[in-house]
Amino acid sequence: MIAAGTMPPRVNHVRVGEAILLGRDTVAREPWPGTVQDAFELRGEVVELQRKPSAPEGPRTADAFGRRRVFEDRGWRERALLDIGREDVDVEGLVPLELGVEVLGASSDYLVVDVTDAGSALRVGDELTFALSYGALLAAMDSEYVEKRYEGEA
Repeated sequence: MIAAGTMPPRVNHVRVGEAILLGRDTVAREPWPGTVQDAFELRGEVVELQRKPSAPEGPRTADAFGRRRVFEDRGWRERALLDIGREDVDVEGLVPLELGVEVLGASSDYLVVDVTDAGSALRVGDELTFALSYGALLAAMDSEYVEKRYEGEA
């Protein structure tokens, strides 16, 4: 309505966080004209890299957050643990920027990703980069454990 000039005169306050920060029209879920959608990214360091079975053995219970996960048995897969967790970010709002990387879940401290089909070989110490939903961005910016850096900073 702002862009079309049809905002009712009685409206004197609008919330534009997602539209301004992520460049997204929150109604149509499309890029907002004249904005960029990659102003923010989250990077996590690979702290462990191992081949593991895709489905756990034995009985399954709820995780620490009360979720009961269903795992598809895809055989042995290359799994990476990253130094990002639910304490830092809304994990469901992370989108890997590298093709072939899949977010599987997280504990409070670590993000679990499948990197079997990643485009490049990873090593411990490498970083993976993610785009963020508005909720993920909000949590990451509020977390004292997420280092914030601005373009041009080392």
